[in-house]
Amino acid sequence: MSRLKQLAITERQFEVLNLLWEHGPQTVREVRERLPREEDLPYTTVLGLLQVMEQADLVTHDVESKTYRYRPLLSRQQGTRRLLSDFVQRFFSGAAEKLVLGLIETDQLSIDDIRGLEAQLEESKKADAFADDVAKPKRTTRGRRKR
Repeated sequence: MSRLKQLAITERQFEVLNLLWEHGPQTVREVRERLPREEDLPYTTVLGLLQVMEQADLVTHDVESKTYRYRPLLSRQQGTRRLLSDFVQRFFSGAAEKLVLGLIETDQLSIDDIRGLEAQLEESKKADAFADDVAKPKRTTRGRRKR
């Protein structure tokens, strides 16, 4: 029986990924020491977490003598995108505009923030248009007769 892949990233998994992105590949002990917790998590709990993350294709490990050193399989941007996509899907039925409206209604986005986002969207549109222009083959009229 094949195991289903986990789509969402839990809060604890995201904490571990942040540690790996910030500090590079780490052993279970190093992750355990760096995890921000009020109480120490047992070694086996952190090991189990990393093993689950490996099964979910979030991390992989390299073997250094007898020690496993874990590293992320996705970038910070990919992890953030995955987490946000899951959040929008779960809480806003996939409608990102509802999330943005919620941020505005709860005063999480100011008018200046919105203007900044609009400017970024315009820049993105220009960059996309430029990339499309560059990708299109140019037609030449060399060698053609005018009628």
